[in-house]
Amino acid sequence: MPLIMNADVDQLNGLAPRACELCRLKDNVKRCAACQAVYYCGRECQLADRDEHKIACNVVKKARLHYEREYVKLRDMPGDALTPERMFETCVGHFWGILETRPYMRARYGLVDSLLLSYGTAGGPAELVQTALDHLLDMMRLCRGDNMGLRQVIPALYIRLARDQDAYDLIKWYATTGQDPDYDWGDMDLPFLDIHDADVLEPLPAVRVLLDLRAVQNAGLALYGAKPQEIVDLIRGHLVGPVLRARPELLLAQPDETARLAHTIKTQIQQLYHVVHSYSPHFWDLLIENPDAGVLQRPSGPYAKRSRDEALLMVGYCYAAWYETPGAVDVLRSLGDTVKTK
Repeated sequence: MPLIMNADVDQLNGLAPRACELCRLKDNVKRCAACQAVYYCGRECQLADRDEHKIACNVVKKARLHYEREYVKLRDMPGDALTPERMFETCVGHFWGILETRPYMRARYGLVDSLLLSYGTAGGPAELVQTALDHLLDMMRLCRGDNMGLRQVIPALYIRLARDQDAYDLIKWYATTGQDPDYDWGDMDLPFLDIHDADVLEPLPAVRVLLDLRAVQNAGLALYGAKPQEIVDLIRGHLVGPVLRARPELLLAQPDETARLAHTIKTQIQQLYHVVHSYSPHFWDLLIENPDAGVLQRPSGPYAKRSRDEALLMVGYCYAAWYETPGAVDVLRSLGDTVKTK
């Protein structure tokens, strides 16, 4: 289990590509047949990594086999007066309301959890994080009501995969339609998670957008007069993430407009920081000072709102996305210093 305390945090920059778990060679790698979570370039590296790999391998393998058994059991379950038949076709959207589906749903989440805890921590393989996200999105398709709280896990996975827009669209849907007391969760004809390409620059702050805007500013200042403008614009496009890359008017904006927008977003981030701190005095401290606690001290039972256990759970869901974004935790530290001096 890779932990922040054992990582070179300054070297973390997104997720890792598919590569040998030991030597990091990217060519001709093969998946571990047991856990199907990591790759090796050959038998030599696999044997050399055995002591390090075997515990996580067994955990993931056990979770995967349990999920597969529950899937077959539910798929082949005969219908009767109380139990629908062919539930994967006839009960999409309503799964949690059918008691017989719950062992399958719990087993599937158990597989996702084991993947993320074993190899999906900060700087882990992009392919593994994508696999976890695919499982969760399909579980949401099967159970719209999201009785397992998957909507709390999914946005951070989107962000880790540089799909910030998808993360924002999901969050906005739940903040709008998902809060409508008249929305009928049992009506499969109603739109569900149907917000696409919402304006991520509206008043809901994103630290990654702020960091990208700063990169645009710095590139413009550093290269002013030294390179043709079209070269400067090209460099700017390579410095930012997908959100700003999809907004060429911002990449080409005048410095004063970029500075104004950066100031606006920074103010929004400050407001969000204070709102979260007011709700939970534990969350930011844990995320900044002890992010591994979200993995190592994760609560296993019920928790109270605003409690340290609730904060631990949320840190465990999202800390990797923060630490994989260079500069993001530094922004939080500066905000924390501001709060402490007031």
